[in-house]
Amino acid sequence: MSGRPRAVRPRLVVLTGPIAAGKNTVAEKLAQRLTDHGNTVVIADVDDIAAMVGAPGAGAAGLWFAAHEAHGALVGQWLRSDVDHVVAVGPFWTAEEQDALVRTLPHDAAALWVVIDAPVSVTLARAQADPTRVISRDPAFHRRAHDRFRQLLPAIPADKTFDSEQLTADQIAAGIAHALGVG
Repeated sequence: MSGRPRAVRPRLVVLTGPIAAGKNTVAEKLAQRLTDHGNTVVIADVDDIAAMVGAPGAGAAGLWFAAHEAHGALVGQWLRSDVDHVVAVGPFWTAEEQDALVRTLPHDAAALWVVIDAPVSVTLARAQADPTRVISRDPAFHRRAHDRFRQLLPAIPADKTFDSEQLTADQIAAGIAHALGVG
């Protein structure tokens, strides 16, 4: 535990949405906006935790859910630290994935759930234009994942929803910062 007492717990911002909707870009823009206002920010991406599993990766090794649980523990620990904001990024689509994120959070943790969405035609084009992506560039995989997101969308918590086809990452980050009372 840190030595500096906190009057208010760090605020959790949960960014979720389909593949290539712009979650990571928004997370980076939001972090910059918050730090420009003197805040400390941690970005915790569930994909980074899943990437800790060596080849063939967390999904292929059957450890995808374990990555969600480890990510939730990490987010919970950051929320017990002196940072001002924790931005959790990932596909928190199912009740089980959402529970893995929140079950180890401090009891008084405040979360802002944000869905960043875009049509599959937009997200597939983005994924295919990104040479760092692998499986999400495959049209069949991408469409299946997008369809799954659409089916689960009604059960995904959403305090705010943004369409990244209509808004830039900067505009979405500004909207989230405004919802947080920053800037």
